[in-house]
Amino acid sequence: MLRAGGCHRIARREHEGGMKIQNWLKAVVLGLGMGLVGSNALAQFEGVAVDPDGFVNLRSEQDGKSKVVAKVKTGEVFEFTDSEGSPWWRVELGSGKSGWMYYDRIKFHATMDDLKDGDVASEMELYGKSKGVNYFALARKAAQGDAAGMKRYFGLNDTDGAAGEIHAAMINSVVHLLGDEKLSAFLAKQSIEYQLDVRSQWMSEVALWPFEPFGYAQRHFPKTAKLLLGKERVAWASPDGKYAIRKVFSDWDARENVKVDTAQIVDKTTGGVVADFSDLDIGMGVSREGRALWAEDSQKVALFVHDGLQHGNLLVFQRARGVMFENVELDLDELPGRAGDKQLKGAKLIFSRIEPLRWDGDVLMVQRHDYFEKPNADGPGNTGLGRTYELKVKVDGEGASVVGVEVLAE
Repeated sequence: MLRAGGCHRIARREHEGGMKIQNWLKAVVLGLGMGLVGSNALAQFEGVAVDPDGFVNLRSEQDGKSKVVAKVKTGEVFEFTDSEGSPWWRVELGSGKSGWMYYDRIKFHATMDDLKDGDVASEMELYGKSKGVNYFALARKAAQGDAAGMKRYFGLNDTDGAAGEIHAAMINSVVHLLGDEKLSAFLAKQSIEYQLDVRSQWMSEVALWPFEPFGYAQRHFPKTAKLLLGKERVAWASPDGKYAIRKVFSDWDARENVKVDTAQIVDKTTGGVVADFSDLDIGMGVSREGRALWAEDSQKVALFVHDGLQHGNLLVFQRARGVMFENVELDLDELPGRAGDKQLKGAKLIFSRIEPLRWDGDVLMVQRHDYFEKPNADGPGNTGLGRTYELKVKVDGEGASVVGVEVLAE
């Protein structure tokens, strides 16, 4: 899929639905055993032409009215390079002819050779061993549509650094080898948490660069995009099947400026709203859906809402009167023992991320990560300090109270 690359900063402007999108990002492109060109060069990718007419015109200039150099058949393989500031991208055909093609007629081309052991094997072999699998063998199994292989492979969600970048390229190849039909059919059977995890891994700027990821997915994987995106989502059903979480978003995709317009707990039978937390949901971008964790008796639900950057808040609702759910006021700021933390004296809390872990009857286990900054004692600037706590929060008819605190990391 990737032919050559380097580490460089690019400007990308894509035209989706008449709207100009400009993203600046630093992309680290890996050669994956195919060799790297100079660091100032743009990466070349392998693609195929896609058009319902059965062919795409290759133009002599970055203009739809310029001379047609060649008619490229749908499915024909070529190499392409994206263009800064233009939707017309450079294409080189196997025949030696070259010209310009509109970007939305280009789709990545993948083969099983993309998944063979190569120069990156040592990095991914180490990661695979840490998970008890042969990474490349598992990727090939998933790409062939093996259900167990797909389940295990798409569940690998904790790569980082170089392994994370290699995994992004590999998962893109696996997705393209599977195709929209097989991928969407598989994901339709998975939990919403699993679906969103796959979305975050594949519909990312790392995996789908140089394309804008959500527009690309909608064009070439419409069934998968419909499943993983959209303006409305009703999910996270309660254990008794009576209730669910409904969210309506400002747009169909998960770009960073997309926000939550409506957030509710609804009765699945009647569609009636039993709680509305729209004004409390800070969900944005790829984190727009957040997460819900129901108590086993379906009388309480913990909601994690995240702005897609740093801040993550916890909301708790419990059934209080009739069929209605009410917001439980949480006071998690004054944690027992924090006042005695000498390192935090004079420090300012910059952000918190408070996530529900599990319910144990009326007790909600919560993980809270706080990031502080304080002035350096011996010079200019600030020192960053982090704290991670595990809290036990009892939720009952009287409200909520912290009944246990453990410091997990400093």
